[in-house]
Amino acid sequence: MNEIDLELKQELEVNPTLDFVNALQVGDFSNAESMFKDILGDKVQDTLNAEKVSVADQIFNGVEAEDLEVTDGEIEAELLAALESEESESDIE
Repeated sequence: MNEIDLELKQELEVNPTLDFVNALQVGDFSNAESMFKDILGDKVQDTLNAEKVSVADQIFNGVEAEDLEVTDGEIEAELLAALESEESESDIE
């Protein structure tokens, strides 16, 4: 690889979801499993960190708790939107 190829590779953003989907498409299921676990772990950690901030705001700053009721329909809509955006990004490449 020459220097230009290395620079281009570094400029590309890492997209773990796209990597996961690509691993599934080529049948690399063992790698896809570890990618899925990493993605899921990151999401859980982000959610826990957000909840920690929310609880700290409630305790120390007197901020009232938000009622976060999420329906199954909202979750499905978010998942479909994420899949569609991933598919459109993969079409560009």
